[in-house]
Amino acid sequence: MAVNFQEIYRAVYQQGQLFGHDQKLAGNPFTAEGRRANSIAVVGGALGDEGKGRVTDELTMLFLKEHQSVFHYRDNGGANAGHTIAFGDKKIALHQLGSGVLQKGCTVVLGKEMVIHPQDLVLEIKEVEKVLDGQPMPATLLIDEMALLCLDTHRAFEAVLKMKATGSKAATGRGISPAYADVIYRNPLRIRDLFAADWQERVAAHYNHYQLLVSGFGFELASVQVPRLDGNAVEVGDVATFTDALAQAKQVLLPFVREVQSLIEQTWNSAIPMVFEKAQALGIDTRYGVYPDVTASNCGFDGITSSTEGAVDDRLLAVRAATIKATYTSSVGTRILPTMMEETLAKRIREDAHEYGATTKRPRDIAYIDLPMLSYLFRVGRVEYLTLTHLDIAYPEVPIKVCVAYEIDGQEVGYRPDQEYLSRVKPVYVELPSFDGNKLATAKSIADLPKEALQYVAFLSESLQAKPFLISVGPKREQTIKYY
Repeated sequence: MAVNFQEIYRAVYQQGQLFGHDQKLAGNPFTAEGRRANSIAVVGGALGDEGKGRVTDELTMLFLKEHQSVFHYRDNGGANAGHTIAFGDKKIALHQLGSGVLQKGCTVVLGKEMVIHPQDLVLEIKEVEKVLDGQPMPATLLIDEMALLCLDTHRAFEAVLKMKATGSKAATGRGISPAYADVIYRNPLRIRDLFAADWQERVAAHYNHYQLLVSGFGFELASVQVPRLDGNAVEVGDVATFTDALAQAKQVLLPFVREVQSLIEQTWNSAIPMVFEKAQALGIDTRYGVYPDVTASNCGFDGITSSTEGAVDDRLLAVRAATIKATYTSSVGTRILPTMMEETLAKRIREDAHEYGATTKRPRDIAYIDLPMLSYLFRVGRVEYLTLTHLDIAYPEVPIKVCVAYEIDGQEVGYRPDQEYLSRVKPVYVELPSFDGNKLATAKSIADLPKEALQYVAFLSESLQAKPFLISVGPKREQTIKYY
């Protein structure tokens, strides 16, 4: 049944209904009947970069206050992900590592359906240790031996496609799509292949395969430049150079690689809290996104089930939460959003909220909240709870503008994930009373939120048919309001 956003608007803003969203949740969501206790998965509810890492980091910390250990699992994506989390007075951008790596007592698993770039992962581990003043990661890091490899060959092929303008126009340049395509073509390399007796022969065969692909576009694989996590670009090099670079990386990663399936099964059947951190977002899932701005991995909860080979049933997770930015939406890529914001306000938000890609450093496009799009994604994603970030990005003199409908030729229409269709729609907006985001910095509880913020949370929650779960009112860990 379609949600009538206009009716919800009237109920909240004209009739004063808050639907109980000015109070904490009734009961403990982590112990819901029929669900696996103390388990939560967090997905991106929009187009990515919503702050999932910050949310899962805080949840891990919360569990560790009451439990001796926490299991933290990442199941999709690779070095195209980017999330910034706070560590004391420092900030660190994580890419392939799960956000739990900074917390003692946490076991962080990089799962089977990730595509892992070995050299970048080594750089990332070293960067974490640098932030920790040379100390090793406090968490236990494990890499599933079945995880997929994403190599410089994949990045080179993606670069060639970009140069030839035949595809990958919206890609990050991290080789994600070609790495996943190898699975479809039935010839992927996995982490365990690096530790096989004949690993050099396997790597050489892979290199030669991509040399043929790249040469078909008129390029020489060895001379194609590919990006590194530290911002440098390097040539792929010949097969010997390529293999030597992998040999160095695999020695660093060896202590972390193991068979993890039995551990996943044991943990799911135990009382240990489990946090599942998704990469990217439902709005760029290949099934629900708008081409060409889609990623190559499963961004939904069901990806957890497939990556864990069925050991984890995502339908039994106690909490299935989606994260969105509260007062606006950000986007990177070539997509043209119907609700794109005028540049004066967009620039203000971009600077105040530091809206630049954690991986690519690209400035993000800024758009108004689009309820037709978000409600579609929440429905197909089977989302039950809502986490809101950036509620503090609000200006008392600027109404919060929200799209509540689409029209084509004067007739109301619904959302469809198709760019040609979306380029035809005309957004219909309501303007909602705003509040001073700066004054939210010291808010500790729901009761500390101004009336206008409570109305806004109620309006979003009812519109998306998801219970409010957590709200961030600033960049620091303690600037969080919990509904549980």
